[in-house]
Amino acid sequence: MRLKQSITKLKNSISRRSKFMRVLMWMLFVLATIALAVLVIECFRFAGTMTDRGLAFRFGRIVALVGLNVLLTAAVAVVLLLVIWVRTSKSLPELKGWHLEMPKSEFCSADAVEGFSLDDYLAQEQRVFDELDSFIDHRWESEVNGAFSRYRRDSVCNPETVVDRNWNRTRVLEAENPIGGALLIHGLSDSPYSLREIGLRLHREGYTVVWLRMPGHGTCPCALANVEWPDWTAAVEVAARGLKQKLPSGLPVVLAGYSNGGALAMNYALAAIADSSLPKMAAILLFSPMIGINPLARLFRIHHTVALISRTVKALWTSVDAEVDPFKYSSWPTNASIQAWDMTQEVERQLALLEKQGRLGEVPPVLAMQSVVDSTVRVPKLISSVFERLQNNSNELFLFDIDRFDQIANLFNLSFEDHVFPNLEKEDLPYQLTILRNAKSDSRKVALESRVGGQSFEEVLELEWPEGIVSLSHIAIPFSAGDRLYGNRAATTNTGINFGSISLRGESSALLLSDALFVRCRYNPFYELMENRMIHWLNNAVKMDGSATADLQSS
Repeated sequence: MRLKQSITKLKNSISRRSKFMRVLMWMLFVLATIALAVLVIECFRFAGTMTDRGLAFRFGRIVALVGLNVLLTAAVAVVLLLVIWVRTSKSLPELKGWHLEMPKSEFCSADAVEGFSLDDYLAQEQRVFDELDSFIDHRWESEVNGAFSRYRRDSVCNPETVVDRNWNRTRVLEAENPIGGALLIHGLSDSPYSLREIGLRLHREGYTVVWLRMPGHGTCPCALANVEWPDWTAAVEVAARGLKQKLPSGLPVVLAGYSNGGALAMNYALAAIADSSLPKMAAILLFSPMIGINPLARLFRIHHTVALISRTVKALWTSVDAEVDPFKYSSWPTNASIQAWDMTQEVERQLALLEKQGRLGEVPPVLAMQSVVDSTVRVPKLISSVFERLQNNSNELFLFDIDRFDQIANLFNLSFEDHVFPNLEKEDLPYQLTILRNAKSDSRKVALESRVGGQSFEEVLELEWPEGIVSLSHIAIPFSAGDRLYGNRAATTNTGINFGSISLRGESSALLLSDALFVRCRYNPFYELMENRMIHWLNNAVKMDGSATADLQSS
């Protein structure tokens, strides 16, 4: 049953506050306490009494009581977790129409029947946005308060007017004389806007580019609460076939994925190895790829049960924030974490299968751009699952280190080092490693340190860490300082709102905005360097693949 149906049932069933969870918790707590007391008594009895009953009998009683105590304690822990979950959920702000309703025309994997084309996908997407417009103009109009909302027509956050076009939608930009095709896949809760600049650069280089809007994205958070990961993989396959059909025969196709889009890009490339009907990729570009995430995401699978028991729809949500970002959801449905976890597990399954079959050598070259500190994904998993596994010297891992300027050295939490850098200390890495880091500890000037086949190189750059930025972040990698929404306000065209420089002061609990909006780095001060490096690498990778028919001119 889809989440939308569950939300409707839950919404209709909310009539009173249930005390079931609290009563159950206390019952289990009492039972666990009794079991622990009996266990202690039994241990004393084991030591001094019942010597005539035999050692095996007495030991069996101890084992049984220990097992009972462990089970009851675990039950108390689970129920306590559920109580905390329910109480946290009930403390969330009230849900709005965009949390409870979604366009019914949204694409799902069942729609991708034989013959379903990219043009069909675009036509279906048009129906989705027609429905969204109807919601905005009618049913949701009375729920919008204040000037800052993506669902208000005259708002500075309106995605239709904030930049040159509505980048929540799929875009196809064909080259006059294409040298290849590029399929760009955005991240979770994001939109095609996140890869806007990268795609425009690829188009200037001669690529026909498709920015694909993934199902459940670009419309309303409720859509993300209903989507499933096979819907995403089906959409990628439709787009890959459609892009290939737009190109002259023999031209290469490359994949670029950001965050969860990185997992989808890897998933497609691996699936294309096993399925000859899918167009093969010449190269893969990854930006903050979601290859590994916190395994606690699995716990969220019980969110339906929690919502039913607690009789609150809000148990289906991790956070409910004001929807002010025109191209990214601010609220987070629990389903998003579940689908992201399942997506990473599917990538791991396919990697393991190809490894067993001895076919990992068929994986196209991979370039990954990643911050060493990342609160969303597990950087060591990217290294161990992809780069160490593929054993391909044409692969490159490009890492952005933190600003290790001496004057701020005591401000850093360096715990990430124990998890990331030991994976990079091998003498002969099976891939190229490049790290952007401080040239000297007493300077903010940066250098590139590269290791290739056991050899090391260093290039000092005429770039330095900007004052006030101490590290990049998961979300910063594909955005330049000049980005209209997320860049440095001093370097951007005024659009009325800028999330890269937003500054508000007050108690954090006073706002329906995440603290991360004010602290987390939202743009990459080394974006131009990264973009040029990407084009140079792509030129070499496509040539090595043997499928390029024209040279790529890097700037």
